[in-house]
Amino acid sequence: MFSTIISGLEHNTPYFARAYVTDTTGTNYGNEVKFLSNVEFLDLKLGLFVHYSYFDITRQCNCSTIRADLTEVESLNELANSLDIPDLVQTAASMRAQYLIFTTFHSNMNMLYPSPVMNQYLPNHACNRDIISELITALKEKNIRLILYFHPSDGGDFTAEDQARVGWNDGAPHIRWNDFINSVLAEIMDRYGKDVLGYFMDGGIQPQINAPRLRKTIKDRNPYAWIIQNGNGTYNPLYADYGINEWDIQPPYPAINSPRCPKISNQWWANGGSINLSPELAYQNTVLQASVTNSVGGGIVWSFSPYPNGIWETGAQSFCQALAAYVDRANKSLFGTRPSQSFITTSGQPLTGTQYCATESLDGKTIFIHVFIPPAGKSITLPAPANSRVFTSAYLLANNHTVGLQQSASGVTLTLNYSDVWDSTDTIIVLA
Repeated sequence: MFSTIISGLEHNTPYFARAYVTDTTGTNYGNEVKFLSNVEFLDLKLGLFVHYSYFDITRQCNCSTIRADLTEVESLNELANSLDIPDLVQTAASMRAQYLIFTTFHSNMNMLYPSPVMNQYLPNHACNRDIISELITALKEKNIRLILYFHPSDGGDFTAEDQARVGWNDGAPHIRWNDFINSVLAEIMDRYGKDVLGYFMDGGIQPQINAPRLRKTIKDRNPYAWIIQNGNGTYNPLYADYGINEWDIQPPYPAINSPRCPKISNQWWANGGSINLSPELAYQNTVLQASVTNSVGGGIVWSFSPYPNGIWETGAQSFCQALAAYVDRANKSLFGTRPSQSFITTSGQPLTGTQYCATESLDGKTIFIHVFIPPAGKSITLPAPANSRVFTSAYLLANNHTVGLQQSASGVTLTLNYSDVWDSTDTIIVLA
């Protein structure tokens, strides 16, 4: 018997996914429908990356989360118990994030869940509160998916005593270290299962790491889990499925066909900074990233983090609200789209100086032109469609007003009517 097929759903949330017709055995018959319970990496356009971590106060690591008054927390349990999960999830929802990347641990491997494996190998490296489980529950209520940050080469940050316990300095083939790190990873996967969509693997592939073994640990437990390797958008296919990079966003803001995690404050974790990127620029970067041909998905993961007790750096909340206003206005021209095959944006295209870009519906029937730099008059002329598409109608997404359409062998001219004006951030014209 076939399961119920749901099609033609209105997309009225920022979360978009693909599902497939299956029978009760789970066999995939390949018929694509819109559904909100499953997701592909290709569908992701917008995320939030949160670093929340503890490093032993005696070692003074600058990637440890501090209090809002800039004093250091005194223990891992203080940090864990001070995370305001409802506030974190509401913040992600308020910026319309489809997914959250969250640090299971960072330097020195202090785990944000009760970990019998860590207690066995490295006592006092796991908190008492199960933050990951609580996050999963809260995120589900907002239809936001979870990717966990995992750093398989954090042994370099350990004390000499801890390094000796887990074999960090044993030398090739580093059997004890790989036994340890795979045990930690297996515990996380066995504990949280398919509620975690993927793993952001930091630190590159250091000599201590048996990368194929890590991949096997993940894929044996969940063949569909994404393995995302941090490193300038490139990745080793023997290890990962996708590349990603943490990016110091700066002019001319080039878009690429792999996902990026730009910090929008002084650092990826909260440390006394303030948001230094405008929501308008963030929105345009998000749209441009979604328009790049051959995109693998993931989009842009804007990176900023809370202090304990639900406090954020200056400007974070207003940034989320303003970004959401633009994203809501874009609606179906951003979520549930693919890069346009008619008007091409190539990887490396800078936002600075780019007048427009284009996305399209997954079936290719509807094209969305995003005009970032308004022309001097009422008309904008685009080149001839790369796929020789012929258009018969054009209208503004904002108000459904008809847009004048003229197409010839040399290009497509779109003209606003007398009552409409160009938006200074993004005028979205729908072509069909």
